[in-house]
Amino acid sequence: MQSQILKRSLAYALLLASLALWPASSPSQQRKAAPVNQELAVVPQAGCPKPISLTLTAKPPSFFSGDFSQGPNSQLSAPHMTALGQQTADMNFLYTFQWTKDQKCCQITRAVLTVKMKSIQGGQTTKSSDAGNDGIAIMYQGNVLAPYNEGVYDGVPRPFNPGQLATKQWVLNPAALNIINTQGRLSFAVQDDTSVLSATLQLTGCCLSTPQ
Repeated sequence: MQSQILKRSLAYALLLASLALWPASSPSQQRKAAPVNQELAVVPQAGCPKPISLTLTAKPPSFFSGDFSQGPNSQLSAPHMTALGQQTADMNFLYTFQWTKDQKCCQITRAVLTVKMKSIQGGQTTKSSDAGNDGIAIMYQGNVLAPYNEGVYDGVPRPFNPGQLATKQWVLNPAALNIINTQGRLSFAVQDDTSVLSATLQLTGCCLSTPQ
């Protein structure tokens, strides 16, 4: 039994070490804490000493400015929404999820971002200056984190009326997981004639030790 526990601990230690080596750069600005609801539960996960499952629920307004574009005509210079479900056109929605480790030696191995939205204006075409051309993107240090940059209403026939619903759900890649693990955050933006109804970040991972 002791031999099996030792093998499992060594395997997860190697996993943590390999993910920690993923290239990442540190933001130049001080992090702003984002208020979130954190629901922690133990879930089955083969070979993990202390599996975790965590759901972060967006509670704006709160975002880390260093992740969004700056300067004239940028995400930060334009007006932004301060609440879920806000119905004011020509305002970006900016938000940063924050993950705070409450145990040592924890690593997130899977993350799912889900954003539910509704158009404030109608959409005439994919290039019209109404909700038809609105986009959603994951942002990091002022840049879009590829490949997470899509039209909110991709696949919806144009024209559409105000109140059009849309949902984006992304299972995040290793680069995004590395940001969560090393920086403790994930930021996204939604343009600008679209209201965000809800947003969650579901995190699954493993801890190798108990809370201190």
